[in-house]
Amino acid sequence: MKKILFLIIILLPLHNIAATNVSGSVSGTWTLAGSPYLVTNAISVANGATLRIQPGVDVIFQGFFNFNIAGTLIAVGSQAAPITFKMNDTTGWYNDLQMAGGWRGIQFQSFAGGYDSSALTYCIIQDVKHGLNGNANGKNALAVNYRSLKISNCTFFHNQSAANQSDGKIISVYLSAGQLFEMQDCKVHDNITRIASVFINGKANLVRNEIHHNTGGGTFWAVLGTVTLDNNEFHHNKNNYDLATVKIDGGNNLVIRNKIHHNESDRMGAVTCTMGKTTIESNFICNNFTVNGNCGATDGGGAIHLSHNNNGTWDSTEYIVRNNVMTNNYCAFYGGGIYVYDCKVNIVNNHIVNNSAYYGGPAVYVIGTQSKVLLKNNIFFGNTANLGGAIMDVQLLSANTLNYDYNWSEHPFYLTVSMNLPIPNIGDTSHNVVGSNPYLAQPTLTANHLEDALLKDFNITAVSIGCINKGDTVGTFLSDTDYLGNNRFQGNKVDIGAFESNKVTPESTSEFAEIVDAFYPNPVSDVMNIHFSTPDLYTLKLTDINGHQIMQQQVNGIDAQLKLNALATGIYLIHISTENQTFKPIKISKL
Repeated sequence: MKKILFLIIILLPLHNIAATNVSGSVSGTWTLAGSPYLVTNAISVANGATLRIQPGVDVIFQGFFNFNIAGTLIAVGSQAAPITFKMNDTTGWYNDLQMAGGWRGIQFQSFAGGYDSSALTYCIIQDVKHGLNGNANGKNALAVNYRSLKISNCTFFHNQSAANQSDGKIISVYLSAGQLFEMQDCKVHDNITRIASVFINGKANLVRNEIHHNTGGGTFWAVLGTVTLDNNEFHHNKNNYDLATVKIDGGNNLVIRNKIHHNESDRMGAVTCTMGKTTIESNFICNNFTVNGNCGATDGGGAIHLSHNNNGTWDSTEYIVRNNVMTNNYCAFYGGGIYVYDCKVNIVNNHIVNNSAYYGGPAVYVIGTQSKVLLKNNIFFGNTANLGGAIMDVQLLSANTLNYDYNWSEHPFYLTVSMNLPIPNIGDTSHNVVGSNPYLAQPTLTANHLEDALLKDFNITAVSIGCINKGDTVGTFLSDTDYLGNNRFQGNKVDIGAFESNKVTPESTSEFAEIVDAFYPNPVSDVMNIHFSTPDLYTLKLTDINGHQIMQQQVNGIDAQLKLNALATGIYLIHISTENQTFKPIKISKL
């Protein structure tokens, strides 16, 4: 009898933990105590109603059902207790021709009323699929139709909408004038699409999101809106159906401070703009691969593709490309770095380094009799083409105007730029700088797109004398800051390239050798020995090649030792000063 009673006591708590079945119109609050919520048929939040979902709640769909919101949904989880929307059984999820294995997603419908407080925060949305009988309410993991919405810290993964050729998206946003979609600190990964992982039609701000390892259509696609992409990371996406990693069709847009790397596209560059006015600024674009070599006139580009849509006039587009680092990108057609077709393009203060193209134009390729191209303050270095070698960074098949001046390149103008007849209008080319090496801090060694550039340092250094103070400030569409956010204007001069490094060349009055009798070994592995010619109180500072201080010590006498065994391999600068004098730094190599 005691044993039976004991079993009853143990089982009672388990019996009290019960799921909650939901269907039809829902509102009120879904609590953690009522979780999991089992969706047994389509659910909706009616106009004027509000549903709140507490942190840690699981919403589990029992079939191919959708979640429509005409009212207000406040689903605010936490990092420790996210809200999860998922399918109970994913068997059949990969088969887009059947309904089994997935649910139909969340759809925010047009909002009728005043302020909309809807929000998705720390939510996980997974297992959505299109399905054979899907319609406008069954194609997207998240659809936002004509209402403002902010989502943050959400994760979208293991969703697919691959079969539908007109609306196969993971996140789909359509907005009217005055409405805004905001997406911050979200992750979109491992989804399968036909059109795009994220699609925007309207005004949107996307900040600090990571979008990666998605396959199918494009990764991000914006149409006829005003979109800001700021500090996002797009990587390891595979884009098909003539779409790109970031594709923008029209509007007035800003693509700034993003990392776009290790993506594969079918016919267009990692960043592709076909209409409107877009500024592409301070992005790191590397190791992207455009695979299709059988492209048409409006296809191409490894890092960036710029063109005008055939539905508009050529002069309806104008682009600014500045302060970007474009390196180790490859195109199986033309334009390893940038591809330009019949539009106005201002390419200013970029690093275009170690890119490659199969046919030509490994740095920049221009086609279109109406193309007007400004190329100023750029570094062209190490770009190669299978048919053309390392010469002819810039290839003009046809163009209206070329303004090529104040650039650094490895070859004279006539060996850097190739032009077909008729030769376009060419501006002044007398201020270009020719050199054998721009002395970047730690670039990739080759133009191979398989050599990872992500962890390299492409900053100019104190010995990049061909780039420092050699740029132009007149009519160049300069920004106030460089790639790293440093002040672009150091006096009345600017540097060539994406980085402004005047700050790493301090004013000095005397040569290092004036006070040093012995300085060894160089290269050094463990200890650097310095013997001064006269005793004094010396201050020694060790910096990296970009001027960032690593260590400092004082020596009162004539002998000093710097212990460098803990330093990483690379190039460093030793700065020596006394109370009355500062000496020019000396470069050392750490083994």
